[in-house]
Amino acid sequence: LTDTLAPCAPFPAARTHTHFARPKPKKTMSPNLNNEKAAAEPKDIEVNVDAVGVENPLSTGKFVDRAFQLNYWDPEDHIFFAKEGEAIANRNLICSIPNLFLGFAIWLMWSATVVVIQEAYDASKAACIAAGNTAVDCPTYHFSGWIKPGDNYKSILYTIPAIAGLSGGVMRCVNSFMIPISGGRVTVACTTTALLIPCVWAAVILKSKDASFTQLVICAALTGVGGGAFSSSMNNISLFFPKRKQGLALGLNAGFGNLGVPMSQLLIGPISSYAAFGGSAAGAGTWGGNGGSFYAILCAIAISMAVVGMSNMPATTHELVSVANCLFKWLWLHMIGMFATGVATTILIATSVSVTNVFKASGNSIGRVIMLVTIAIIVVHALIWYCVPPQVKTKVIDQSVIFSNKHNYIMTYLYIMTFGSFIGFSGAFPKLLKDLFGYLPDGSVNPDAPNVLYYAWIGPAVGSLIRPVGGWMSDKFGGALVTQVHTIVQTLASIACGILCWQARERLNDGKKNLDLFPPFVFMFVVLFYCTGVGNGSTFRMIAIIFEKKEAASVLGWSSAIASFGAYIIPALFGVAIKQKSPQTVMYFMAAYYFSCLGMNHWYYLRKGCEKPC
Repeated sequence: LTDTLAPCAPFPAARTHTHFARPKPKKTMSPNLNNEKAAAEPKDIEVNVDAVGVENPLSTGKFVDRAFQLNYWDPEDHIFFAKEGEAIANRNLICSIPNLFLGFAIWLMWSATVVVIQEAYDASKAACIAAGNTAVDCPTYHFSGWIKPGDNYKSILYTIPAIAGLSGGVMRCVNSFMIPISGGRVTVACTTTALLIPCVWAAVILKSKDASFTQLVICAALTGVGGGAFSSSMNNISLFFPKRKQGLALGLNAGFGNLGVPMSQLLIGPISSYAAFGGSAAGAGTWGGNGGSFYAILCAIAISMAVVGMSNMPATTHELVSVANCLFKWLWLHMIGMFATGVATTILIATSVSVTNVFKASGNSIGRVIMLVTIAIIVVHALIWYCVPPQVKTKVIDQSVIFSNKHNYIMTYLYIMTFGSFIGFSGAFPKLLKDLFGYLPDGSVNPDAPNVLYYAWIGPAVGSLIRPVGGWMSDKFGGALVTQVHTIVQTLASIACGILCWQARERLNDGKKNLDLFPPFVFMFVVLFYCTGVGNGSTFRMIAIIFEKKEAASVLGWSSAIASFGAYIIPALFGVAIKQKSPQTVMYFMAAYYFSCLGMNHWYYLRKGCEKPC
């Protein structure tokens, strides 16, 4: 140790071995060690005089981290964390939140964008008919190359948010492994950079009234990167804070990140109603590409924050070689996720009604939904197992132990009920409101209908904000009990929403208006979102108790990845149901699923004498 710390030793060696002999009980550094570290600083780097003697002199700036990696990091060292660690951790959290916020916002922007598209189509179609032009390519966003005469326009639009959800589930699987081999700075910056591509592309596509539906589907698939960002972001932030502060830090990161969903639904409509980014050939007073342009600007700001302000863990935690090497490994994993997404997207396009009628029947359409999810999961897991870098393969093998534990599958089943429902209903809710309450009995647009985007964001906002409360309730009353009570409410709310869906459709079929059902329907859906938010917090708490620490992290990563596919399944099912004019079927199906979750949660985690009381 004396040799490695000698003043004549190379600079990297002095830093690499500084802390192996650090006496933990004293929580202090020797004055000699501080002096030698200061002497080892390269002469051409300006070091703040006040920072001389600290562990990470290049990383203690308020806004900037000038080091490739931190020299030392131990958040459980109270003296170190108070002196410099907390400032570094908070800076990384501040830089992480807007990037995760944009990840969710861009991933779910399609839930609002399809409403804007549908409204533009309806308005321009009416204008075309009034002008005596009945050509299929007359309305704005007619998608005549994809949608055949007689096809249900409303139903097919659900494909766009659904494919974004499918991609998000795939990318969440691979993002779980990015931080150890690419570092937090590169991973966050590159993930947000990847979101620039679909934002700019969508902005260009939707400026034309003859926008390509196939290109929109591909754009939506590319935005799944934002859905995957949750895994890497939470993994990264957890490393910066001591256990006593991890709950708050992760809650802020996840909570504000999830708020990207309602904020996207609240902003897309107004932004798309005027020429904020130049003219548009779309017509019908619609600038559908404005959302992509708006988010592209925000992405550029967030990327700058990540590049300048975020830090990489020291070599004792993550063996990073260089920025170029980190970029290469990030791209390696990213392409694995994109390849799996590409396979599923190609199959989706090849089996669409524009190509074949094999899946046109409702039963076959539901089978297609299940098939695509199954293929995506199998392909991405096979690629992770056989094609990842050696560093990741070791971690994959270590984590595979969870697949022999039945509670991994049970908790995943329960987590699909909470987060899967939250993200799935978030993707479908705005469009569902439009389809149920935006039209008169004769199929024409209802001029008295409320602007659904003014209300659709409320549910996701409640679900996002209430999530930390679910964790607090679980600490006080027990995770299994909180999950059980709210699953009961969630089941009843789903049934109530199904009944209201049925009534809304029946009134239209009978030639009556249904706007008086709009307030109770929105209210019951907000209750549904509330339950999913509380359930997110309570199931997280259950996993932390049921599994050992090492396994718990793996279960959380895997279950959240699988639950993300709810963002595909639920909008896709609504697309089938709207075509059959029976959207209530989806709500009844979800209620039946929630009821099964009640039984599993009670049997394994709540009843007296259960296997894993929590």
